[in-house]
Amino acid sequence: MILLLLLLLLLLLLLLLLLLKCSCVLLTENSEALNFFQTHVVVQNTPVNCNQNMMRINTALGNCKPVNTFFLDPNGVLNGICNFGNNRQTMAINLAITDCRLNNNMQNIYPNCNYLPFNGRATSVTVLCNQNRVPYHLDNVVRVG
Repeated sequence: MILLLLLLLLLLLLLLLLLLKCSCVLLTENSEALNFFQTHVVVQNTPVNCNQNMMRINTALGNCKPVNTFFLDPNGVLNGICNFGNNRQTMAINLAITDCRLNNNMQNIYPNCNYLPFNGRATSVTVLCNQNRVPYHLDNVVRVG
């Protein structure tokens, strides 16, 4: 009887550990996607205020990121980019973008980072997706103009 109770307790502990592991994986994947979208996607039609938007990114990094691309995506075009099952996914798009580049004519010492905006359009984007179809890295952008 005691042996049966111990086995049952062990089984419950294993089940609990499995649930905790799954929760951690989901949290990591959600944070990867959240980080990708927070870093590269804005839900607006107007050009990005680079200094304001980069402040949030630089605070997480602890330094002045040299360049960052923002997609102006008010309709959520990029939301399902990893739904096709590839680790490296390319999608044809037609979105306005703002490249925020560190202004080399200014003294940029974190947290005082100054950026210049370069507005344009993107016709294609390539992202890296994890095994659960979550984007985690902007790999390439094809620009026009």
